[in-house]
Amino acid sequence: MNPLRIHFQTTLLCSLLCLFLLNGCGGSLLNLSDKTPRELLIDARTYIKAENYVDAKLVLNKVLEDYPDSPEKVMASLLLADVHYKNGQYEESKFMFKGFLELYPMHRLADRAYFSVAMSDFQLMDLETRDQTFAQNALEEFEKFIKTYPKSKYRRAAEEKRKQCLESLARNQMEIGKFYFRTSAFHSAITRFQELMAAYPDQPFLDEVLFLLGESFYNEQNFEKAKLNYQQLIHKFPRSQFVAEARTRLRDIQ
Repeated sequence: MNPLRIHFQTTLLCSLLCLFLLNGCGGSLLNLSDKTPRELLIDARTYIKAENYVDAKLVLNKVLEDYPDSPEKVMASLLLADVHYKNGQYEESKFMFKGFLELYPMHRLADRAYFSVAMSDFQLMDLETRDQTFAQNALEEFEKFIKTYPKSKYRRAAEEKRKQCLESLARNQMEIGKFYFRTSAFHSAITRFQELMAAYPDQPFLDEVLFLLGESFYNEQNFEKAKLNYQQLIHKFPRSQFVAEARTRLRDIQ
């Protein structure tokens, strides 16, 4: 069996177990008996709107447990993934949205589920760490989404989030390069800055990258390459705050 399907079903079973335990231990005062699946979905949406995610989960799990063959089961699965997302449980929401897509790939809300998969990774991004796995995952998911659903109403938001993922990845590389520069590991700094410029050529801080690249070459006494980077900085970013220092360096080299 597909591992994703197993994980999705396991997550649903865990949610159903929580429902059983809460009801058995008096953890909820909700009266869910004698309600139709449609009525339960209406209740769930009301709880979600009120940010009452505990009761929303209980109601949605009730639909999944007691009405597994009802048409409402499909929407209950999607709403349950939404609840995990809104409650900050992004890893869980990602797996549940993916599970929804596996079970209902042609659903009219499949694009929203796919977008939410990418957003789950996006919410887990952390610029402060060197591990940019979630940023890379989110970038790939947004790119797949844009390709798969070019006419989706979420396309514009996906394109904007894609740009933010690229900037996060680029800034992370920038911080690593600056660390090497600060610690006088100029050869490593040069490698990192060059890789950054090749992979992320449209970032707003490339003037600083060029300047630090020039400085790294300067400190390595490779004055010819330092000169080329200072000149490129002045040509491409004439209003950059680093231009004055670059001009000073060029005078020193000459």
